[in-house]
This record gives sequence, structure tokens and C-alpha cells, in this order.
Amino acid sequence: MRQQTLSPKPAAQPLPPRSEPGPASSQPSPQNPAGPAGRADPENASAEAEPAGFVARHRRPILIGLGLLLALIIGWKGTDWWTTGRFDVSTDNAYVRADITLVAPKVQGYVEDVAVSDNQAVKAGDLLIRLEGADAAARMEEARAALAAAEAEAARARAQLASLKSTAAGAAASLAAENDRLSELNAGAEAANANARLAKDELARDEQLAERGFYPKAGLDTAAAKADAANASADQAGAAIVSQKSRISVARTSLARAQEDIGAAEAAIASADAQVAAAKARVEAAALDSGRFDIRAPVDGIVTNRTVARGQLVNPGQQTMAIVPTQSAYVIANFKETQLGRMQPGQPVELHIDAYPDMKVHGTVESLAPASGGQFSLIPMDTATGNFTKIVQRVPVRIAISQDALATGLMRPGLSVEATVSVKPAKS
Repeated sequence: MRQQTLSPKPAAQPLPPRSEPGPASSQPSPQNPAGPAGRADPENASAEAEPAGFVARHRRPILIGLGLLLALIIGWKGTDWWTTGRFDVSTDNAYVRADITLVAPKVQGYVEDVAVSDNQAVKAGDLLIRLEGADAAARMEEARAALAAAEAEAARARAQLASLKSTAAGAAASLAAENDRLSELNAGAEAANANARLAKDELARDEQLAERGFYPKAGLDTAAAKADAANASADQAGAAIVSQKSRISVARTSLARAQEDIGAAEAAIASADAQVAAAKARVEAAALDSGRFDIRAPVDGIVTNRTVARGQLVNPGQQTMAIVPTQSAYVIANFKETQLGRMQPGQPVELHIDAYPDMKVHGTVESLAPASGGQFSLIPMDTATGNFTKIVQRVPVRIAISQDALATGLMRPGLSVEATVSVKPAKS
């Protein structure tokens, strides 16, 4: 389109004398460049008609192209919604979480050394804090000495038991021998009694014969002496039996005493063993106390919120620092109850973390809470009585973060997350 050049405005001239109206002037004026009878300048008319013709010629293809582009966008978006979008449920009420471990001592003591600082990565078993443990070493030595004494007492009791068992065995053998001797004496006494009865009968017969004169006086004296000797032997055998029974009684008493001593020795051994067990327990407790003076990391993670310094007195259970296990972080997403109809564990999740907008993080639905978050609030909502206002409840959903994302170490608890769960049913 050509640009029309404007001529400079002429200088003001004096007004012409007033004349009578007449036919229109045939000369063009600056206000009417078309000239007489409103006829247009051909050059100016072609310059104005050229842009209008260009737009008229190209308007239809442009509109058709825009329509096709709009149709493609709508079709692409519609296909994406039909195949994927309508199965996605999302929420921005989600945050990264982790099971933060609080580190506290189990014994009282003064801090000798702090081996870590804030934001330092540690492995499970790394030394965090060392407490002064001189008292623990003394208690350990005392416990070991008590254990040695208890073990020596137990050994002495066992040796005494062995000796008593040997004595009891000897007493039992002696009693058995005495019983055998008593049996022999009983047999001898029976024989002596039989001889005494026989000698008595013979003496009586000889006396009858001597009264009739058929037996000599000397033979009668011999028979009487024989009878007296047999009676003496029988009496001696009876006395030996009585004496043997007395010895048997003594042997039985000795055996009973030995058995009682064995019982006492066994009780002493049991007591000594108990003392040994108690001493071992004290040694183990002292060892535990010694180990508790070295506070070590229970899990892998990053140290934070350290509140302890060297020389400080700490008590059992006092929090000294925290360890954030970034490698086991997860997401808690609070979905509306109306979004849970088709949600279940195992479904894929796409996570967008506000702190890392260019980072694509994947996850998996791990579990759904058994109750809405309102049930665990300080004052749960009670709609049993009074006016009722329905409020959509939210249910916490735990989402496992992929190992690739966890390996970056960027999953810090508390970060805001937008979670999108695909509830599309799996193809059968």
C-alpha cells in the first residue's frame, strides 16, 4: 500500500469578498480533493482498494486453516481425555513424609564428643555422640569380679557334692556288707540253736538211761558238757546278731546323713548357679551401659535439629538430634472421599513436586487410611445432633516413591506435591 504524501499547509490568506451564491466551483479544494461532482482520484482509489482485495482473497484459507488446527487440538485433547484423562484423579493436598528418627541417650552422662553436624549424611551404625564412660568401666570390672567369685563358689559346691556322693556310695556299700554279715550270723545262729537242742535232747536221754543204770556216769558228764557248750554257742551267735544289727543301724544312719549332705550340696550348687547367672547379667548390663555411652545412628539418613553440645549433661530419653531417612520417604496425599471409588493399592501415580517443577517423579499407591483425617483431629466433628452442614471429607493415601527418585536424595519431608493417580482398570 502506497503512502500518500501530504503537502505543507498553505499560509493563511485574507478572506475573499463575499459574493452571491452561484454554481459550484469546478476547482478542487483541500477539503474536497475529489474535484467537482465528487469524482474520485483514480490513483488514490486503487491504493485503497488493494488491501481490501488482499484480505478478501486470503480470508477463506486462513479461516479454514484455523478451523482445522482447532479441530486437531480438540480431537487430540478429547482423545487424551477419553483414553487417560477421565481415569485420573488428582489433588494438591499432598506432602512428602518420612519416618523421622529421634536420637536420645539411654543413660545419663556428660557429652564427651559430638561426631556429626547438621545436614550431614550418616549410615546406620555411625557414631553420633560419645558420653564419658569412666563409671561404666568401673562397673564392668566390678561385675566381672563378682562373676569370677560366683563361678568359683559354684565349682567348690560341685566338688563337695562329688565327695559327698563318694561318701554316700561307701556308706551304701558298708550297709550292704553289714547286711550280708547279718545273714551269715543268722545262719550260724540257727545252726548253733539246732546243735543246742540236739545236745539237750541227748542229755535228757542219757539222764534217763543213767537213772536205769544203763549209762555210765562219765558218759552223762560228757553229754552235759556237750549240751552246755552247744547252749553257749547258741548264746554267742545270738549276741553276734544283736551286735551286727547295731552296726547295720549305724551304717544306715551314715548313709542317711550322706544323702542329706548330698541334698544340701545340690541346693548349694543351685544357689551358686543362680549367683553365677546374676553375675553374668550384671556383666551384660555393664557391657550394655558401656555400649550405650556410644550413641550410634539407628538408620541411614541425614542429621538435623542437633541440640546437643560437648560438655552438656544429658539424661535418658532427652532428644539430642533427629535423623531424616530420605531414602525411605513417601507421600501422603489427602484425596476427597468422592475420588476414592476406584482407587486401590498398586495403581500408578504421577507426582509433581513444587520445589522441582522440571522433575518427573513416579510412584505407586501403597495403602489407603482406614478412616478420614477428621476422625483423628483434636475435636472430631459430631453430626449426631443439631444443624448439619455436609463437608467433603479427605482420606490420607500413602504413596510409595520410585527408587530412582529416592536415589537423588531430593525427597525432603514437608515438600508440597501434586499427586495424580491413574485409576484406569487393567486390561483383562
